[in-house]
Amino acid sequence: EAAGQSSTRLLTAIFGSITGVGITLGLSTPLFSVVLERMGQTAAMVGLNTSVGVGATLVAAPLVPWLLKRTDAVSLMMWGILLSAVGLLAAGYLQSAALWFVIRFMIGIGMSLHWIISETWINHVAHDDRRGFIAGVYSALMGLGFAIGPVMLGMTGTEGVLPFAVATALVLAAGLPLLWVRGARPAMDHEPGQTTLGVLALAPVIMLASVISGFVDTATLALLPVYGLRVGMDEYTAVLQLTVATIGAVVLQLPIGWLGDYFGRRHVLGGCAAVKTATVAALPLVLDLPWLLWPILFVWGGAMVAFYTLALALMGSRFRGSLLAKATAALVITYCVGSVIGPLVIGGAMDWLGPGGFIAGMAATSLLLTVVVVIRLRSERF
Repeated sequence: EAAGQSSTRLLTAIFGSITGVGITLGLSTPLFSVVLERMGQTAAMVGLNTSVGVGATLVAAPLVPWLLKRTDAVSLMMWGILLSAVGLLAAGYLQSAALWFVIRFMIGIGMSLHWIISETWINHVAHDDRRGFIAGVYSALMGLGFAIGPVMLGMTGTEGVLPFAVATALVLAAGLPLLWVRGARPAMDHEPGQTTLGVLALAPVIMLASVISGFVDTATLALLPVYGLRVGMDEYTAVLQLTVATIGAVVLQLPIGWLGDYFGRRHVLGGCAAVKTATVAALPLVLDLPWLLWPILFVWGGAMVAFYTLALALMGSRFRGSLLAKATAALVITYCVGSVIGPLVIGGAMDWLGPGGFIAGMAATSLLLTVVVVIRLRSERF
């Protein structure tokens, strides 16, 4: 089989699988939150239960490069899918808040294996002249899955075992495309003398982009509707802001990825950071101008998610072999760290400064990335 055909088959299988995982996460994340709320748990406990999944990623990520040198990628991804499926089904039958901390950790480990290996493999097989576009397809499909998940939850409802059983079926279905490429494995040549976290020093700007991506993504998801409510929007409009930003995130990843391939990913990353800063700063000025508000939120979502899309493509150009697996693990770790601190920092800013704290915190974060990219544009360690 020709190398090009092999790469196409691998990418198609991974894209199909990651879409299934995205739908599963899009359905199960709000499902856990709603059921925990119904159990009478506090908002803090709901948040803590959600963060257990992030904690699992921080535990699993450094182990993935080591595991990839000892077994094939498809087997590891399948184990991850199976672990997630067992956890989701167990959660449906064992609806106990205490047990769900253990179950969410197990699901988090499983999802982490799939997430990190998918990104490593995509970068391993992608040609460099199309790497940005391929990373854009990956991000768009994951985002599409996240958007479809809540719609499916609306169809299944949140009562009983059914929604958990549907989530289990979805994550198992995500394993089917991988059967098409079983036995394939990325070459993980051993590159001594570099730890997973040591990669941070080799690509500081890429890792900063990942931290800030996690920071702004999660803060937007958690707090953009709250900002809308606090500036006087009705509940429907406040939530609709997030829908429009999500559509922008899905639709714009392909053209942004293509622009990165054509004009240079570093330049386009800096441009996206500047656009994100400008759209955040403009938001308070257009709250009463729907013809401007919705396009600004659409572009906001696209530019925001592009931080990670472009970081992923830049990293694939920078690293090879086992170092690529370590770099992917470091990218995931930094994203998770950002996603933990983002809502805390921006929420604190809103408590301190009112709704304007959301705008100030988000704009300052994106501006920081813009400035760092410009300063380090031609640096070898980007």
